[in-house]
Amino acid sequence: MTGFINKLALATSVAVGMTAIGSAPAFAGTLTNPQFGGTAASDYLLYCSNGTSTFTGLTCTDSVSTILSGNSSAPGGNIELAKSSEQANFDFTKNTTLTGTIGGKNIVISSLTQADWYSDMGNGKTLLSQWLDDAFLANNVPSFVKPAVQAALISKKGLQRFSDPNISYVNQNDTTGEISIGLAGHFNASDMLKLAVGNATIQVPFLGTVPLASLVPASIKASELVKVIYDNGPAKYLYSFAATDSRQANNLGVGADGISHNGNYEVKLAGVPVTSVPEPSTMLALMAVGGLFATAKRKGVKNA
Repeated sequence: MTGFINKLALATSVAVGMTAIGSAPAFAGTLTNPQFGGTAASDYLLYCSNGTSTFTGLTCTDSVSTILSGNSSAPGGNIELAKSSEQANFDFTKNTTLTGTIGGKNIVISSLTQADWYSDMGNGKTLLSQWLDDAFLANNVPSFVKPAVQAALISKKGLQRFSDPNISYVNQNDTTGEISIGLAGHFNASDMLKLAVGNATIQVPFLGTVPLASLVPASIKASELVKVIYDNGPAKYLYSFAATDSRQANNLGVGADGISHNGNYEVKLAGVPVTSVPEPSTMLALMAVGGLFATAKRKGVKNA
């Protein structure tokens, strides 16, 4: 009897230890089975990373899953959707998507089309109007320039510059279900916005006609926008005006400019927590305890 009790105590302690190890939830799930789609499924560009620089071209041979394996501390490479958005012949009615599953749920991550910018946000504003309001508030831009900026973005095709998101990672907190998407962008988006408004002008009291770009602050934080459909739900438009230093930039390969991808903008959306399943090690340990009880029961019958 004493021997059985000792074995039971040992097996139980092993089971408890293995359960403690096996039941520790994985903090972050990632996008699985990534595929490209949309009405312009081939309009994307892969950027690899060597830790300090992003690069594209023939030397970028990483898989999509490897490129998307980063996080907010180390974003790594990225995938640009609608890569031709800044070309003169870009078809702004088409989109490029990155699809897959995360936590067992479908997710579609997409570039924006022109129609997306005029979507009703449910508060009497279009996406374009809401985004500009949020951008001006976050960057302390005076609201009186909003009409001129909005008109310039439309007439100068500036909206296209903010419609081609660079996706650097897609992660999920398995406990809370929250999904985090990294958007590689400019740590300082001032030059990007100046290019977006082009050579448009504005009438300013006491100054007369001035270039609109001259009123853009020297430092601005603004990500590109991304459209997300999670678990077949409604479309959500995500963007951020808070960046962290990615500690890298597009310094190598085709089209390197030394600026792009030096900022990481993280956007989030609520997801479904992942249901925990006992690890194999935990199941084996519990089976060991059950086996001891079965053995003890058989011995008890034999000795009766």
